[in-house]
Amino acid sequence: MIELNDISKIYRIGDEEIRALDSVSMRVKEGEFVSITGSSGSGKSTMMHIIGCLDTADEGVYLLDGQSIEHYSENELAMIRNQKIGFIFQSFNLIARLTLEENVGLPLVYRGVSASLRRERVGAAMEQVGLANRMKHTPNSISGGQQQRAAIARALVTEPAMILADEPTGNLDSKTGESIMKLFRNLNAAGKTIVLITHDDHIAQQTGRTIRLMDGRIESMGRTGVAAVNGPIAADTGGGGTDGVNNDSAVF
Repeated sequence: MIELNDISKIYRIGDEEIRALDSVSMRVKEGEFVSITGSSGSGKSTMMHIIGCLDTADEGVYLLDGQSIEHYSENELAMIRNQKIGFIFQSFNLIARLTLEENVGLPLVYRGVSASLRRERVGAAMEQVGLANRMKHTPNSISGGQQQRAAIARALVTEPAMILADEPTGNLDSKTGESIMKLFRNLNAAGKTIVLITHDDHIAQQTGRTIRLMDGRIESMGRTGVAAVNGPIAADTGGGGTDGVNNDSAVF
């Protein structure tokens, strides 16, 4: 599904050349659950932007579903992001004035999907993450864990080929973070390809394979031995407000 061949991303500050990624090569197969980890400045955020078609490499070839995309226009990249990739972010990125139903349905609005089909798809996605009873709630009236579940539903509603999650547990307490990781493992067990960016080794060890970056290069990669967890996803019945949210700033 994902194939990076000698990918480099270069930034120039005055006479200094900084290789945020330096000749990186890797593959992610369909149906894998892979984490990309490393300390601050390791290159993991740059790799996320390239994998997610939010940025392009300066050197090398990126193949997504067998298609080389380094020469795609911004409009073509935007189409790929909308059709093939479901994004999940640390800060949830939900719009406070909209209900969860409206937030989750936004990607379908951008696609021009009819209101009746939107309701059907949103309902299925909310059911999948255990939030079917929270459709009319706004983000500020639910817990941090529920907000992240809503963000996951928004990523799922377009039926993407891949989920790209950037520090999805970074703003959550450990118990809520474990619940979110269980949800990811269930989604992977159902066949969804997931690439998760994290600085947390404990989170990385819960994925099927870990790629560790250091100074823009792959330091190591290998399987964690963690099997996907099958079974239904329990509804999150937590209260509203800041329950489950870690208010300390996350370390990137």
